[in-house]
Amino acid sequence: MDEQLLKEINPVFLTARSSVYRYASFGNETAKQIVAFLEKDRPKERFMQVPERITDPVRKIFVSILEARYGTMEQILDDEAPALLLDIPCGYTMRPIEYARRGIRYVGADLPATIADMGEAVDALLSEDEKRFVTMTSADATNPDSVKAALKGISGPVCITTEGLLSYFTDSETEAMFETVRSVLSERGGCWITPDREIGDYIRITAGIVANGDKETMERFIQQRKEISRLSKSNVNTNTFMTLPLEESIKWAEQRGFKVERLNMGKYLPDLTSLSDLREGLMDELREACMELCVWRLTLTDREKKKSRSSEFSINAHNAAGVLTVSISGRLDTLTAPRLVTVFEEESAKREVQRVCIDLADLDYISSAGLRSLLIIRKRLGSKERLSVINISQSVMEIFETTGFAELLL
Repeated sequence: MDEQLLKEINPVFLTARSSVYRYASFGNETAKQIVAFLEKDRPKERFMQVPERITDPVRKIFVSILEARYGTMEQILDDEAPALLLDIPCGYTMRPIEYARRGIRYVGADLPATIADMGEAVDALLSEDEKRFVTMTSADATNPDSVKAALKGISGPVCITTEGLLSYFTDSETEAMFETVRSVLSERGGCWITPDREIGDYIRITAGIVANGDKETMERFIQQRKEISRLSKSNVNTNTFMTLPLEESIKWAEQRGFKVERLNMGKYLPDLTSLSDLREGLMDELREACMELCVWRLTLTDREKKKSRSSEFSINAHNAAGVLTVSISGRLDTLTAPRLVTVFEEESAKREVQRVCIDLADLDYISSAGLRSLLIIRKRLGSKERLSVINISQSVMEIFETTGFAELLL
């Protein structure tokens, strides 16, 4: 897969690479092993270097947030004691290594580029006996079929974890994510554990406590968060689920068939190595401030099995008289969107393309990655008039309109 193309369609995936480096920076030995492998025989500029010690308070805030989220989730998962963990999107994480060494079945699902890197790391760092506990596979969290395929051949209830995912989703993607989890749990049983809904409040609280009244630190923190959002081309926490008042968000989840159990974040928050050299009593202050914040454990209110309609992806292209007509069926999401751009590039290389007509009559769903693939084609054509998107269903049109892409593409 062309990495530059993935960067354009899914810019957030590159930011995930920094996570394992941050884990390594506060001393996690497994993270250090993964970093060493990723750096092996690769141009050093591809990955940031891991500093021996972080002193800048703004960097401490970012690193401590990551450490707190991972550490809190691990404490909760220890209590949950799952026999099968589905980590989606898994990103660059220590879990496949750590869980395999403990004999726990682990399935990591993410974009192909991430899976390629982490799959190589798993192969390099685990013994042959340990490898049998790990599956690393490509999947899209909004696509039930791809998530079920990731679990194929593995029986039993599943514990699904998502961390940081819902913050980046549009309304339609959030709805699709809840439907994916519902579809999986209705067949298998189990639970879904995520800190996403209340992690924004944790970030705000942590920043305030670490800054300790220093306005310059807070201002730099705010500016760096804006820069991260700009680089990832994402608006964080803008969907309805994330922005409703807490009680309304709980009702929102309940209306979609979930029971919400809130697990106290302050209770599970471990001592943070990244903040250990700051003022005495900081961890007590942070835990106290987090006693009202929670990680969510969601289960189904019923196990009624709903047969989901298959949305197998296909794409057909016909290039005649300078007009490239592309018909798409199924779902245009993080896994399939690169294929649309690739088809456009392949057809353009064969013969000149003056106009592109994309027929969405059989398209069931489009994610933000799919929308960006259309925008990439429009930009490469050079003008809006040279791209036509036709036969858009009402459900897909709603996604175009609510995301603002209708003005850009239609």
